[in-house]
Parts: sequence; structure tokens; C-alpha cells
Amino acid sequence: MKQGEVPADVVVPVYNAARDVQRCVESVLAHTAGDYRLILIDDASTDAAVAEYLATLRARALPQIVILGNERNLGFTLTANRGMREARAGVDVVLLNSDTVVTAGWLEALARCAQSDASIGTITPFSNNAEICSLPRFCENNAWPDGVDPGPLAQALRAAAVPTYPDLPTGVGFCMYIRRTLLDEIGAFDPVFGLGYGEENDFCMRAAAAGYRNVLCDDAFVVHTGGSSFGDKRAALSRVNGAILLERHPTYDALVRDFIAADPLRPLRELALAHYRAATEGTRGVLHVIHGHGGGTEYHVRSLIGASGQGYRHFLLIAVGDVCHLEEHAAGVLRSYEFVHAADETWSDFLGGLCARFGIAVCHLHNISGGRDGIAEALATLGLPYGYTVHDLSFACPTITFLDAQGVYCGGVTDPAVCARCLGAQAEFAGVDIVAWRDSHGSLLEGASFVIAPSQWAANMLHRYFPRCPVDVIEHASTGGMTRPDAVAQPQPMPDDGRPVVAVLGAIGPDKGSRRLERMVELTRERSLPLRWVLIGYLDSGREASQSGDGVFTMHGPYDSRALPALFDAYRVDVVAYPSVCPETYSFTLSEAWAAGRPAIVPPIGALADRVGASAAGWVLDPDDWRSESRMLERIAAILAPAAHAALDAAAARARGVELPTPDAMARRTLRRYSAAIEEFTLRSGAPVLGEASAASDALAPMRAATAPISARRCLDALGYRPWRPSLPRVECAESGAPVAAADALGRFARAALRIRHTATGRLLYILAPKALVDALKARLPS
Repeated sequence: MKQGEVPADVVVPVYNAARDVQRCVESVLAHTAGDYRLILIDDASTDAAVAEYLATLRARALPQIVILGNERNLGFTLTANRGMREARAGVDVVLLNSDTVVTAGWLEALARCAQSDASIGTITPFSNNAEICSLPRFCENNAWPDGVDPGPLAQALRAAAVPTYPDLPTGVGFCMYIRRTLLDEIGAFDPVFGLGYGEENDFCMRAAAAGYRNVLCDDAFVVHTGGSSFGDKRAALSRVNGAILLERHPTYDALVRDFIAADPLRPLRELALAHYRAATEGTRGVLHVIHGHGGGTEYHVRSLIGASGQGYRHFLLIAVGDVCHLEEHAAGVLRSYEFVHAADETWSDFLGGLCARFGIAVCHLHNISGGRDGIAEALATLGLPYGYTVHDLSFACPTITFLDAQGVYCGGVTDPAVCARCLGAQAEFAGVDIVAWRDSHGSLLEGASFVIAPSQWAANMLHRYFPRCPVDVIEHASTGGMTRPDAVAQPQPMPDDGRPVVAVLGAIGPDKGSRRLERMVELTRERSLPLRWVLIGYLDSGREASQSGDGVFTMHGPYDSRALPALFDAYRVDVVAYPSVCPETYSFTLSEAWAAGRPAIVPPIGALADRVGASAAGWVLDPDDWRSESRMLERIAAILAPAAHAALDAAAARARGVELPTPDAMARRTLRRYSAAIEEFTLRSGAPVLGEASAASDALAPMRAATAPISARRCLDALGYRPWRPSLPRVECAESGAPVAAADALGRFARAALRIRHTATGRLLYILAPKALVDALKARLPS
């Protein structure tokens, strides 16, 4: 449907504010096409500049412009009514404030909306200042900066729109498209509203009572600078006319409150703003992919996102079964999408669709256990640069822990035959073809633009299994702690008898040494050792805070790691122990312990051993001591013995002096990997290497050409979009006096008939229906 097929007259009441008027008129002339007239009515302006500008317009002799003038000031309501009378017969009307600026395609969009449903009576576009139709902030005046082109925001709305044309409780008068059949049926604005304010709300309530819809045109945008014409009279007009409105329509306030409370337009705003940000910031999009298990992987990714500054737009995809949670991190604003991955949808289509929709230039894999095979296949076919950070060694071994059937660390065996026997002895992994497993992950790593490990041990171990894969070491940085809603804030009281205290940190399962910790607590009691144990975290056997009767063992429960220094002090912790039975690739808790000035006692394996060995900020257990809970406990008791206090103090001082990586340094090094990946991909794909602002979109061109973006409808559903419907009034049952909904079966049928009465089908049904039925239906409608 072309705009030329739908004639419309645009009525602009004018009172003073010549600069606003000129800006409005010039925007209409620049951005409006087809069969339209622009009717300007000067409501006896006192500003001479208005007359001067209108005179220049007359001199231009533009055929689409009609200029009229009131002999005396009539106010907005009567001037708007005059404009509607001056409009051509049978033609829809747009009332447009003189303090607006329209954008390309605005009238075409409003006309498309009107043609989508014959029951639509009024249409309001999005604006920066339009109360319930405002964005980015709902029900606020979002001041539009001088000189900023609104075109990109209008384009973003079009890109994000289905469109859906959702219902509104009322139109907003700054720009309101009115169907001619509605004007013919209920008349124009009520003159009682005088200078203005409330007249459009009264009109929309009357329209709704007549069976028409008031809707939002969600793919149109008009700037509204706001309130220039009324000046100091605005508050008084609002008060007086608001009282008239509520007297006539007592349910109006409740209707609007219901809409504001529901805020059904939020998903529409959010998706449009995501597009606007991509179009105007000139930043590249990066998609982080993680599992849904939380922990250190998620902590690292959020730390990286938070420290990445203005260079990139970050998206975090958390895959859990068929549900894919997507977060967009936008300058302190978090947008959350919940996508459902369809059973017949390939990961190539889904992942490629996300990247095409949100302008993703590079994908950063952190853990792909939520969709391992599909994600690997998608990245092999999409033509999108990607990289991988080693958070665990699942690519090498599906156990992740390298523990055999007896729970013993294998040390990193690479022989496929030995590994196959080991996996076959474990029911959970018996069906894994280890050769195919490593071949698949090896292909994924070889296709990666970068591979990052948080420690040299993790890099060396990955290289052992995938020798053709170069690995960079970029240490994880702590941002000072991670919040959690279930954190236990209050420490439990502990006897203050001078006994040294050993802390264990985190969620401790078998691989982290839960059974070994329990055994060492038992041995502490049996041997009457002068030690206490505190688990700042919880065991796999329970999460509730608790303390043994003898005070030997205290379990704090989940904790906010920002509070860890205070918890260490409250529990009088001397040293932090790691009873793990398998290696760590990094360990955030070690960084946190050191930041709080506590030395660590760690196993002789993994990154823990490397980090403590290099810093001397603690002790690395002898292999024989580590393998035995009894010997481990003896070693811990010796470290904490009174005779060893000097060594303990020295280790604590070294812990405080460890130079931990900063988030900024970590982010800078990682972002350089992104830039290099995108540049390499751009060169390989044949596109020219351009500036930072445009390189991302150019690099994505080959992928976008082959992949359709995730639909706007699906994105809105993922944002929780639910169309709002005006609530129906309640009436009393004549027989019982009990309140019943007006939308009973006959009432619903009556309202449906009312909505289609302006269509050919509706008129035919009205002619053919028996008069008794028509009367019965009319009786079911609210007055």
C-alpha cells in the first residue's frame, strides 16, 4: 500500500512559537509524500514572527499547503475543530502540534496502521515526549537535543516493529491520526475544553464507547518538543479540563493507571532502543556464550563486560535446555530476552539469526555445554569470527575433572585407548567416543580466531590435547565481588578461645573436596586438635547455615563475595585451605583470599599450585600429604602451630602484596583479540578494512546475506510482550443486582459486531440481521 492511495489532511493549529512552527512545517514538507494537504491555522498569534513566516509560505505557493487564520484567539480545541471541518470530505485527518518534527515515512506508517483494521479510530506514534507513548523513558518528557537527527530512531522503530498496532487507553494529542468515519459518527472535539488539554482524551473515550480502537503506530516516530503554545496556562488548563474529563468519564483514570502499571509497550521500546544503539553508537557487538551453571565462568564474563568500556555492545547468551536467556548490556541498562529454541530449529539458524538481528561482529565462547554440538556446527557454517576462553578442560575430557572411576585424578592422560577405558568404567560417560569428542572440539578450536586461558597451567594442559591450537594467557580479574540474592549476611558467633581457624570457600562438592573436608573435621575432633573449620559457602549435602555443638565446624551458607573480607575478620580466619581432588584452571576464590590478606594451602596440581608456588603467598601440599586427609590435616596443623606464627605472618604479608590483574587490563587485552579477529575476518571475506564505527557491519555482510535475522515478533515475545486490552466496565445483573462482566457471551458478540460495523461484512450483517437481534445486541453494550 502506497501513501498516494490514502489521502489525508494534516491540521496544524498555530499559536506563537514561530521557530517551532517553521521547524514543524519544513519537516512535514521534507518527509511527507502522496495525496496530502497541510492545513495551517493561525489562532490569532501575538508573535509577529508567525505572520512573517506564514507570509513566506504563501509566497512559495505550494499546492499542498492551506493557510488560514482566526480573527480572534479560539484556543486549540476550536481551532482543531475548524481544521477538521476544512479537511476534504471523506479524508482522514491528522492533528499535529506545531511543536513537533516528523520523520521520513511518518504519514505512510500512520495510514498503513489505519488500513490494517477498520475498527481503528485514532492512531498515535511513538515520541520522545508523548506521555504513555514516550521513549526511551515511559511517561516522561525525554528532551530531544537540538541538532540531533531523529531519523535513526525512526529507522530503529521500523526495524524493531512487527508492527503490532497495540491498543492504548487514549490517544495523545501532539500527533493523532483520526479516521474520517469516526469523525462522521461522533463529531469533533467538545468545545467545553476551550484552549485545550483533555479534549483528545474525551474524544478517545467517546471513540471507544462507539466501538473504535485507540492504538499506537509502533513503527512511526515524531519528535515533540512540548508545551510551547500554552506557556504559563498549562497547569490551570490541566486542572480545570481534567476535572471535566473525569466527570464525564469516571473510569478514565483507572483505565490509564491500569495501562501504566502494565507498561505493555516496554518490549516495543526496548527492542527499538537496541536497534537505535547499534545504529548510532558505532560500536561492535560481541556475543558471549556460557552455560547456565553460574559460578566462576559467569562471574568472569560479567567482569569482562563491566570493564569493557565503550568499545563494544555486549550480549550474554545463557543456554539452558530449550530456553536461551539473552542479556544486552547497554550503558548500565540490562535488557533480558527469553528465547525458546524450537525443536526443529538449527543452531545455525538461531545463532545466526541473533547475530544478524543485533549486529554481532564476534562471538566469544566461554562454555557451550548448553548446546555443544549445535553451537560448534553453527560456528563452522556461519562465517562469523569467534574465540574461546578456557574455563574448564571439557574439550579434552567430558568428565571435566579428569577423575577416574575411583575419583582419582589421572594427571592428564592423552592416550585415547586409556581414556576410553576410563570413561567406559563410568556410567555417565560410557557412551562417549573420546576420539570423536576431541576431533570435534579440535576442529572448533582450529577455526577460532583466538583462544584464551586464564593461567599458564590451563594453556599448557589444553595444548597437550590440542597441539595445533595456540593459546594466549590472560589472567582473570576480580571486580571486587559478585552479589547473590540468597547470600547470608550475618556471620555466626564462634567461641573466642584463641584456636586458629581454617576457612574453605565456595560451593563444595566432591570434586572440590566435600568428603575430604568432612573427614578432616572428624579427624580434628578425634585428635582433639586446637583448630576450627569454617566453610564460607555450603556443601553438596546442604546449604543451610549451621554450626556443630562443639564449634569445630561452622557452615556460613551462600555469601556475597564483596563481604568476604568482613566475614574473614568475623570468623577470625587465619588461612584458606583447598581440599580439592581435581585441578582448577584459575580460582577466583584464591584471588579473593589474597585480596583479604589470607594465605592459602593448596593441592600440588593445577593453577592453584602454579599461582601459590610463584607468589609464595601460601603453601603447596606435598603430593603424599594431598592424597591423605590425615596427612593433609597434620600439615595444616603444623602451619598453624604457635611455633610457625612468624612463617604464617610472612605468608599473609605476601598474600596482601600479590599484584592481582585488574579488570581494565584484562578487558584491554581481550578487546584487542576481538579487534584482530574482526580485522582478519574482514580481510579474508574481501571487504575493505574501514574505521571502527563501520567495520563490524561490513564484516558481518557475508553472514547476514546467508542468515535471516530473528524476527521482530520473536524478539518481542522474548521480551515478554503481551498486548494490552482495555478493561470492560462492569454492570449489575437486573435480576440479582450482582456485578457481572459486560463481556458475557452476548456482550462479547455485541462488541465484535460493533468493531466490524464499518466494514462491508459488518454493513451487510446489519442489513440482514433481524431488528430484535440488533436491539438485543445494542442493549448488551455499555452506554
